[in-house]
Amino acid sequence: MPKNTKSSATSGTRKKNARKAAVGVPPPEVSVVAKQKKQKGQKKEPRKKVYIPPFKPAPPQPDPLDTLGLIHRLPPELVVILRSLGKKDPVTKGRALEELQSKWIDESSRKGDESEECDALVTMLPVWFHRAPVFFTHPVRRIRLLAAALHFSYLRIPAVRDATTFFLRETATSEQIETLMGTWCLLAHDVDRQVSLQGQRSWSSITSPGVDGETLVNLEMLASIMEFLQRTLLDPAGVHLYLNPPAPVAAPISGIKKPGGKFIPAAPKEELESKVNEESDLDRNARLRFGALSAFRWLFDARLASKIISLDDLSGLLSNPLFWTSLYCGEHAPWIPDPEIHGLGHGQPQVRQATWALLSMLLQRYKGAIEPFIPILSVVLLRSAWVETDSGVRNALFQPVLIFLKEFPNAWILEGAYDADKQHEDGDDSDSDSEEFETKTTSTRKEHSSEAYREFLQFLELGCAGSPISGYPTVLVALSTIPSSVIAASSRTGMPLDDFFTSFWAAIDGHALSSLERKVPSASFLSSLLECLVFFLRRLLGGSQDHGALSGSVSDGLVSNNTRLQDVADELVRSQFTRIWQEVKARRLRADENDVGKLIASSLLSLHRMNIDFFTTAWDTVSSAILSQDDESLSLIPTVLRTFVDTFETTDLPADVTRTLVSKYVQETVGNCETVLASDTTSAGVSKNIGMVITLMETFGSHLFQHTDFAVRMDNMFVNNALRILQASPQAISAFMSRRNDEDLCVELWHVLLVDVSQQIDMLSSLLDVIDTEICPKYLRPEDGELDDVIEHLFIEVLNGTILTSRSDLVKRLIQVQDFFLSENGQDILFQTLVSSLSSTVDDILYTTNAPFTALATVIEFTRIMLSKNHKLTSDSLVSVLPNVFIVGYLLSVTFPTLETPIIDAARGVWNLCVSKPDNGLQDVLSGIIKEKLKELFQDCSTYTRPEDILTLSGHKSKGVVITPLADVFPTPGEFNAMINSLPSDPPDPSLAFIESIIPAISEFENPTVSGLEFDSRGYSAYIRVTSALLAYLGDNRSIAKENMWALRHILTLGQYANDALRVPATPSGLFGPDVSQLELRRLLGKVHQLSTYLLSTGDDGLHSQVTSACISNRATTSSDALVSFVVDIVNHAKREDAVRDALVLRSVLKHLFASASKTDSDQWLDLARRLEKTAPQTTVAILSSITEFAPEPSRMDRYRNEIASDILGAPASRANTTGVVLLRRLAATAPDSESDVVFLPQQRAVNVVKTCQTWISSDEDIDEDVESMMPLLFIHLSPILQNVAGNHWEFIFDVVENNLETCSFADSATLTMLGRSLRLILTIQDLVLTNKPLRASWDGRKESILALVKNLVSMKLDNTDRSEPRSLCRELALAVIQELPNALMNEKTLPEMCHLLTDPSYEVQRMGYNLLRKAARKRTEYFVIESAVDTEDNVNAEIPTELLAILQSNLALVEGFHDSESDNVEMDLSELYAVSGYLLAWMIMFDLFIDASIKVRSQYFNRMRSLGIIGDFFIPNVFDVLDLFSGKKKAFKLDIWAVDDFFIEHFEPESVLSLRLLAAHIYHRALLTVPALIRSWISDCSDRQLLSRVVDYTASYFSPGIIRAELAQVRQADPSSELHTTENLVIKVSPSAGEVTASYTVDDQVLELSLRLPNDWPLHRLDIRDTKMVGVSEDRWRAWVLGVQQIVWQQNGRIVDGLTVFTKNVTLHFAGQVECAICYSIISVMDSSLPQKPCKTCKNRFHASCLYKWFKSSHSSSCPLCRSDIL
Repeated sequence: MPKNTKSSATSGTRKKNARKAAVGVPPPEVSVVAKQKKQKGQKKEPRKKVYIPPFKPAPPQPDPLDTLGLIHRLPPELVVILRSLGKKDPVTKGRALEELQSKWIDESSRKGDESEECDALVTMLPVWFHRAPVFFTHPVRRIRLLAAALHFSYLRIPAVRDATTFFLRETATSEQIETLMGTWCLLAHDVDRQVSLQGQRSWSSITSPGVDGETLVNLEMLASIMEFLQRTLLDPAGVHLYLNPPAPVAAPISGIKKPGGKFIPAAPKEELESKVNEESDLDRNARLRFGALSAFRWLFDARLASKIISLDDLSGLLSNPLFWTSLYCGEHAPWIPDPEIHGLGHGQPQVRQATWALLSMLLQRYKGAIEPFIPILSVVLLRSAWVETDSGVRNALFQPVLIFLKEFPNAWILEGAYDADKQHEDGDDSDSDSEEFETKTTSTRKEHSSEAYREFLQFLELGCAGSPISGYPTVLVALSTIPSSVIAASSRTGMPLDDFFTSFWAAIDGHALSSLERKVPSASFLSSLLECLVFFLRRLLGGSQDHGALSGSVSDGLVSNNTRLQDVADELVRSQFTRIWQEVKARRLRADENDVGKLIASSLLSLHRMNIDFFTTAWDTVSSAILSQDDESLSLIPTVLRTFVDTFETTDLPADVTRTLVSKYVQETVGNCETVLASDTTSAGVSKNIGMVITLMETFGSHLFQHTDFAVRMDNMFVNNALRILQASPQAISAFMSRRNDEDLCVELWHVLLVDVSQQIDMLSSLLDVIDTEICPKYLRPEDGELDDVIEHLFIEVLNGTILTSRSDLVKRLIQVQDFFLSENGQDILFQTLVSSLSSTVDDILYTTNAPFTALATVIEFTRIMLSKNHKLTSDSLVSVLPNVFIVGYLLSVTFPTLETPIIDAARGVWNLCVSKPDNGLQDVLSGIIKEKLKELFQDCSTYTRPEDILTLSGHKSKGVVITPLADVFPTPGEFNAMINSLPSDPPDPSLAFIESIIPAISEFENPTVSGLEFDSRGYSAYIRVTSALLAYLGDNRSIAKENMWALRHILTLGQYANDALRVPATPSGLFGPDVSQLELRRLLGKVHQLSTYLLSTGDDGLHSQVTSACISNRATTSSDALVSFVVDIVNHAKREDAVRDALVLRSVLKHLFASASKTDSDQWLDLARRLEKTAPQTTVAILSSITEFAPEPSRMDRYRNEIASDILGAPASRANTTGVVLLRRLAATAPDSESDVVFLPQQRAVNVVKTCQTWISSDEDIDEDVESMMPLLFIHLSPILQNVAGNHWEFIFDVVENNLETCSFADSATLTMLGRSLRLILTIQDLVLTNKPLRASWDGRKESILALVKNLVSMKLDNTDRSEPRSLCRELALAVIQELPNALMNEKTLPEMCHLLTDPSYEVQRMGYNLLRKAARKRTEYFVIESAVDTEDNVNAEIPTELLAILQSNLALVEGFHDSESDNVEMDLSELYAVSGYLLAWMIMFDLFIDASIKVRSQYFNRMRSLGIIGDFFIPNVFDVLDLFSGKKKAFKLDIWAVDDFFIEHFEPESVLSLRLLAAHIYHRALLTVPALIRSWISDCSDRQLLSRVVDYTASYFSPGIIRAELAQVRQADPSSELHTTENLVIKVSPSAGEVTASYTVDDQVLELSLRLPNDWPLHRLDIRDTKMVGVSEDRWRAWVLGVQQIVWQQNGRIVDGLTVFTKNVTLHFAGQVECAICYSIISVMDSSLPQKPCKTCKNRFHASCLYKWFKSSHSSSCPLCRSDIL
């Protein structure tokens, strides 16, 4: 190439231009001129500075939409999208790309080439090619990805592809081709993998050969792409600026002009967006460079495909030092000394990795063409490779570096001769060819050291820069290319070899190989080190002068002699092998010991083949280190020796010296061990020497024992020192026995050990360690039970839990290998002990409260171990243990859900293991035993296992046991009948007769309860227990229930017993325990009803006739229907026993059957009932009652009633207690429903029946209470018939009622039946007198006395508050009777007398009681208001009833699950919920006392509540607990859809938690209205800030708005007779939106005004009182008036109306001349609204009585507060 003339620019200017590399294509060749040599001593001429104008960016290219007129040819919608493509906002661009893809390209692909969309897309092609380069290089990844996908699908359209081909070949300018194809190529090689894949799809479509074998990319286009890529590599910022030129005219700068005149410009919007959306300049340049470098690889492949193998056109780039800085990781490349030029690869590992990949390709495919660039590449590669910091880049660089060094070994010399400063200074001024360069480097070869070599040593010091595994294998290859002269010249100490190995070992000294996995890196290190050692030894033996320089003895060109080289080599071998052994021994070089041995052996063989002296030196070094035996690792020396033995051949020198060394080492090791055992050396010393012996045996195996001397010494040593060796190392015993092939000797040694261990039990663990190694001989056995007693004792202690866990683990290990330690007799004893322990443990868990599972876990674990390891157990042994294992694995897991899973899994595993053996006889025996055990547990009440648990177990498919519940675990039908016959057949309480009319009088009860029964954990007796399980089983298996109809009788009986327990839970029946759950009983009743309804609703039409005919004829039914047989059986049971229980069961059956009965069926049952009158009267009543209630009216029933009535008329008084009461029961049973059209009896016959009863009562006979109890029941049905009949029978009825009321009591359950029937009779009479005037006249004469008796009954507080349904029903009836209690019977004492009604366990009693108590509360308040108004001496004190306070001063114990319930979906004990409802209703009564109360009475109520503290101590804790305010703000009950200002008790449902919470919210609302001062007092005293915040927010959200509305409405709608309406000149203004009330009083055209503003959380915080206008009033007086308003509203719980009223009175009386009180400065007292009427005789001032009282009390005198004279 001809030399150019020298540039006129100075060197500094040229450097500046090179650094900037602004824009534009750099020249392909760097223009240089020859530089003249400067004469010696000649001064350097100053250079002239030349101005170089800055590069002007390319102007923005015009949009083809405008220049080509496409805007008028394209659809408007497409034009909008194309305009959006030119926006700067990435979001707008992305949306435009998406719309272009979906609405145009996809539509065109779907419709075809003939569509309008396709034509539009072809037309818009110039616009897309104009915009595409920007999208292909856009900084936002999403834009590039969308553009790549769109470009591919766009070019797939055939018409578009043809247009593209035409455009690129015929139309496009070179600049357009370069820009479009260059950016397109960058897109295909983008740094993002997905973007690159999308770009490759479109790029490969134009670069791949077509059908004609040609591609669209020709050589000219390749040149254009290459030019663009070069620009991108060297100046990515300029390329970006070229593609994205700035706007030609800057927009006006907006800003803010400050008052001082300084103008502050606003930040441009684009700049703000770029900071958010775009990448940094450094990242953008790196991305573009990466794409260009990757694209260059494609470009070189394309050039090769075009057979272009020359790189002359790229010489400017490839020879540019700046370009090759992309390989260097530092900021400043050493071959460019200018500090202002930054490396292209700094901080960009992806760029460096791509450059190395490009270089690798050049070295492999352009080997010949790259030779001109070897000088610069030598410097670049060697100065970049060894300092690389990124591991990924290092993995990529090793291959090109090794290829380069292998192909160009003189690279080290070229690098050493490279002068960066001179090259940089003269590079542009001279163009010396390679020959000149070679001549210069040859002449300076010996004068320059290599910085690359020093970096290579630093590379070794850092452990291959952190990549030892991939780096160390390359060290020898790289080292082999380094000339010795370079190594010697680069030495800083004059000792090149020492420098090299010092650097090599520096990786170990500096812990460069310290990582989690160090074995492989350490092995790589050692392998490389030994290879380098051998390599240098070969060089030293080479004899050349250059190689001799490595010894450090070469100076002034003299060559060292062979002796000197030999000494240096020997010293090098000795020092390196010594260092290797030291580092391996000290574990600083943590290579695998086998690898160490193999590497050293391989090196020794290499030395042996190279030079016998080198081998001798290395071997002496290694052998002396081995025989010193001072290494910490016991296995290192044996492993290395074993490796030597395996590696060296048996006939040469290395094998001979190895055998000698092994023999010496073994003899020395055994001798040391014998010496230690014979002395009193510590255990640590013994362990070390024993360990060495163990390692020897493990390493060399049984071959050692082939030498007799060694075998004898070892036998004597182990037998004579067995226990001591065991203490030191159990592994030694196992190693000896496993490799000593002498059974007699091993058995002898084992016996010695067992005897020794029996004396020292602590050594048992060590002896187990011997067996656990699994290399011990299996024939070892005890001789005569040496350890039987010791192990048995340990086993018992472990099972009892009296020893530590470590001993338990020891015994577990021992059981697993018991054959080695226990004799057969000892093993049998151990097994029996285990069986006994398992049985007792299972029984403890089943029958003991809260028994721990710890012992069970232990015994099950031992059972698992023993059964899995002992294969000699007999079937009898398994039968003794497996049933309990089955119970643990399958039953206890159901009974106790908290049982740990490992216990269950272990038990089931043992069971499955044992029953899986093919022994059917064993399985049958086990199955029978287990079923008997389960049946026993099924009926046993003392166990914690429920029958339902056993039923659940039966559903599991356990291997070997198939359980059929009815046949295997349930009692048989006969056993069920025997159980039920032993139980009482009468109801537990006589009051149940009030509910069930068929229950006879108490005198007929025989034994209603049974004692001595045992109850299970649920409170069930044995019969209830199994019957409830039967109910559960048949409920889940209804087909089985149909096949076993006999069970329905017991299920109905269960329902009857459960119903009785629910109705009278306090009365012991003997069948249920006192702690039985009410919820469980209700569930039982629900299941009984479901199953009985299902089973009794499937009968055929002839069922009734078949049953009645079979019962009448006393023969068995011939029907095949199971239901017919069941009903016949039920009737026969009832006939035979004639007991109440059987009658009730029969009634339950008939209730279902009569639902579909006809009149004919009713007649048949009536006929059966008449036949049973004498033999089974109780059954007769049950049938008659069922017919009356559930069946159609029989045609013969009317005649039958008249016959019974006639029989009653004929019964004398003497037989009233026997025949009479039976007839009365029978007649009452036939009474029709009062709402039916059936006439009970003719009127006259009814009169005669009543007269007969009157005759019985008036006779001298002693009439039983049973008769008196039946009369009201009969009179209830007769009263409608007799209401229009005159006579004394009504007086008799009233007498019966009064007599019954006088003799009955709520406390006596025996009289509840009579009382309830009498109350029902009263209610019937009250209904009749509403429409019957004559009867009302008779009733009015007796009404007050009867109601007084009922009131007295209700007022009586019961000591026994246990729940009783008959009692509650009677109370409900009594309250219903006195709901309209005359005023004469209600006074101020009614409230305290009846407060106890709120604590009744029945809510209906509570509700009706509340209605009565509310009237009583108002009556009591009315009384106190009147009395306090006429009281002049303050003797009347409005007291809150103590009975009511006793209820209010109680803490609610909310039932479990109350807070977790979802409104109504909660199952809880109703008695608990009723307790909550009663408590809340009590607070309703409390606040009812304040209704219509005067200020004085209200103040007395308030003061009493405040003194007791019931609001803060009881009300708030209980009410807030119901509202969940204590649980956190999120869990608090939400009232968004509920109004809390009103609550209707009639719709209250206490069973609903939602209703209870709504009632609590209403009560809190009433408290805020009634006693807000007490609520505020609690607020001020509350120390829990979080709770306080919740309460305030809760109140302000749900309560304050309604209260504020109520206050304002009360002011706005005040009583017309109040002062607010009657006072002249007074105007009241209400502002609901502001919550403000303003009172204006006009005096002589002057307005006196007071404003009250309510806060948002009123009444929790004070109201704001503002005296907006104060006219004609002194400030003191005005302040007193305002204070009075505040006291009334804030402290006296007054309303806003009350405060305004007092203010109005004060203002009116002031201007009327009334004198104010001299103490409070108010005319109206805030305490009692009185005027100042107490004068002082001396000063004539007047005072309020209440103010004077306070003054006297506080001053402790009766003097006037003004003149101090005595007032009294």
